[in-house]
Amino acid sequence: MRNFKSLLTTIVLVFTAVTTQAENKVTQVETLEALEQSANGNGQNIQMKPGVYSFADYLTKDRITKLLSELPKATEQQKRPPRWFLRFKGNNNTFDFTGVTFEINTELYKILPYGYTRCIFIDGNGNTIKGLTIKNTGPKNIGSNGNILSIFGDNTLLEDVKLYVSGSTYGYGDLFGKGGPNLTGLQKQSGIMIAGKNNTVKRCKVFSRAFGHCFYIQTQGHNTDNVVLEDCYAEGEMRTTNDMLAESGGLAEKLKYQSVYQNRDGRYMISPGYTKSLCEDGFRTYGGVGKVTLLNCTSKNTRSGFEIGGTDDAKNQTLLQGCQAFGTERGFLIGSNVVVRDCRADMQFGPLLYLRENTVGADVELELVPDMPKSLVHTIATIAGKNHRVKLYANDTQTAMPSLPIMLGFGMPAHAEMSSPILPMPTENIVVINDLQHSFIIKNDDAKNLEIKSTLPQLTNTETQTMNGKGKW
Repeated sequence: MRNFKSLLTTIVLVFTAVTTQAENKVTQVETLEALEQSANGNGQNIQMKPGVYSFADYLTKDRITKLLSELPKATEQQKRPPRWFLRFKGNNNTFDFTGVTFEINTELYKILPYGYTRCIFIDGNGNTIKGLTIKNTGPKNIGSNGNILSIFGDNTLLEDVKLYVSGSTYGYGDLFGKGGPNLTGLQKQSGIMIAGKNNTVKRCKVFSRAFGHCFYIQTQGHNTDNVVLEDCYAEGEMRTTNDMLAESGGLAEKLKYQSVYQNRDGRYMISPGYTKSLCEDGFRTYGGVGKVTLLNCTSKNTRSGFEIGGTDDAKNQTLLQGCQAFGTERGFLIGSNVVVRDCRADMQFGPLLYLRENTVGADVELELVPDMPKSLVHTIATIAGKNHRVKLYANDTQTAMPSLPIMLGFGMPAHAEMSSPILPMPTENIVVINDLQHSFIIKNDDAKNLEIKSTLPQLTNTETQTMNGKGKW
C-alpha cells in the first residue's frame, strides 16, 4: 500500500509538472500573420521576435478582403462599430512585445468602412500585453476619427506600451471645434481608450502630435469599472495664438481666424495672447464610468492634464494620487466625487483647477508649482457646485508667483476655453482652504454656506466690479 501511494504521488507530481510546463510554454512568432492567428487563441504565452513590423506590408489585398469580411456591420444600436487592423479576441493570453514596433501608416485608415477606428482592438478577457511600441507613419494630416489602441475586454493588463501618434487636422487645438459645431473636419486621432472591468494600465506612454486624447476611459456599452492607470505619461505640444494669428496661407487664414468659442469681447475669433495645446486631454474620463484610480501619472503640454469626472454616486469615488500636470491649458478639471491627493500642477499656460459647476462631493488637495505664466492666465482656480472641499497650497513659498484670484462660486469658462469669460454659477456648502500666500479669493455674491480659511482678504464679485468696472473675468 505504501508503495502504491508513493507511485500515485509521483504520477500526480509528474502530471502537474507537465501541465505547468505546457501552460508556461512560450510560443515564438515572427510575423503579423502568425500573431493574428495566436491572438485568436486562449491560454497562451506568446513572444514576438524583436523588430519593426509594417501594417502597410501586412495588409495585402487578400488580407484586406478577409479583414473587411470579419468587421461587424453597423446597426441601429451600434452606428459606429469597431474597425480594427489587428484584433486580440482570445482569452487569458500573455503577449511579450519587448523590442517590437508596429508601424501604422495613416493612409491605411481609408481602407476601413465607416465606424470607429480602433487600430489595435483588445476585446478578449484576461490578457496581458507588454513592451509594445506603436508609431504612426505617413501623412501628418490624416486621422481616423478613432484611436490607436482600445481595450474592451475585462481583466486586461497593459504594461510598458508606448504610442507615437500623429495625424488629424493639427496645429490649432480645439479652436475649430471638438465634436460639434466644427468649422472644419477634425479627423481626430487619439491614443489609448479603456472600457470594461478590472483593467490596469501601467507604465504606458502616449506622445501625441495629433488632435485627440492621450488616455481616455469610456463605457462604450460596457460596464466600465475598477480601472487603474499607474505611472503613465501623456505628452502633447503647445502653440501660441499669436503664432496662429501670424500664420499666412494655412487653415487659420482660410477660416478667417475664426473660432467656435466666444471670446471676451463677444466675437467668435481666435484671441491673441493665449497658448493652446494641439492635442486634447492627457487623461480623460467620460460619463457612466464607475471607479477609476490614477496613481503617479504625469501629463505635459496637453489641453487638460486631467479631466476627470466621477459619478454622483459616492460609492464610486475616483482617486487621483501623486499625479502632476506641467505646461497644460488647465491642470485639473474635476467633477463629482473625485478625491485628489498629493497632486500638483503649474500655471505656465492656464489655471491649476477648474471644479465643474453642477457637481457634488469632490475632495481636492492641490499643490501649485511655482512659475510665472508665459501667456495670459486669468485665475488660479474656479470652484462651483455643492458639498466640495478644496485645499490649495504651495510647498515652495520663495519663488515668485502671480497674484491671480481663486474664483469661488464661478464656473469654468464655456468649454473651458480661457479666452471666454468666467461667469457666476450656483455654489453652496463649500469648504476652501487657501494656503497660497499670493492669491486672494473672489466670492460670488449668491454663493451659499461657504467656509473659507485664507491668508489673504476676500472680495465679493460686487466689490470687484465696483473696483474695476467689469462684470466678467
